[in-house]
Amino acid sequence: MVGLEDAPMNRTLRIGQFARRTGLSIRTLRFYDAVNVLRPAEVDPRTGYRHYALHQLASARRVVALRRLGLELEEIRQALTGEAAEREVLVSARARLERSIVRQSTQLTELESRLALSDLSLADSRIEVRREPARWVAGVRDRLSAASEVELLFAELRRGLGWPGGGREGVLWHRCAGDHGGLSAEAFVEVPRSTRPRGRVSVFEIPAAELASVHTVDDDEPAELGYRALRAWMVRERQTLQGAKREMTLPAEPGWLEIAFPFRAVAEG
Repeated sequence: MVGLEDAPMNRTLRIGQFARRTGLSIRTLRFYDAVNVLRPAEVDPRTGYRHYALHQLASARRVVALRRLGLELEEIRQALTGEAAEREVLVSARARLERSIVRQSTQLTELESRLALSDLSLADSRIEVRREPARWVAGVRDRLSAASEVELLFAELRRGLGWPGGGREGVLWHRCAGDHGGLSAEAFVEVPRSTRPRGRVSVFEIPAAELASVHTVDDDEPAELGYRALRAWMVRERQTLQGAKREMTLPAEPGWLEIAFPFRAVAEG
């Protein structure tokens, strides 16, 4: 018996035969015909039966492979026009898949963070974005062995000023837990530019910046959730940190804290 591979190249296959050879269902083949992805070589004008050429087996296998890679029908139509076109489509599909992996990784991180919470009502942190003006502050910076030691910096700051300051206060975290080199923090309070402090306290300007921020209860667990939410937002929105992370008190909301990340867009490369 002569196999199909040994048959003359001008021989055609009925749609059922072609379906068995390619693993595609008859319904799918009819659909691919309708959307101009894989048209039959011939259609009997009297019966409407579809006939496929043997060389179309290779095209069908390419369609199957490309669909498995997640390509859209329009992309497959373009890919079937030639090798150069297929390579262009595959490069575009790879970039789309990479973006999808980043998004899904972020979603997984957020899901794990939410599951780790003892109170799921803390999970719904709302990210706000704003332009923060420059501020003149007095501050004192040091390395810390624990985050709680920042209170010692505030005590030194008040001694160096001789007065409590006149505006918002907070902490610039130059290095946080998990960063290389350990904790490095700078306690600050808003002051007039003309302030003359003593000791290690210095007066400087915190530059204007685009901030992504979240308001949270001033306690370890909800604050950590706020940090996680901001990190996830930075990844999702393709932003990168631009300066020290900020924690600032909210005078109008006692017991609450604003955590803010200065950011800029990731450079395309």
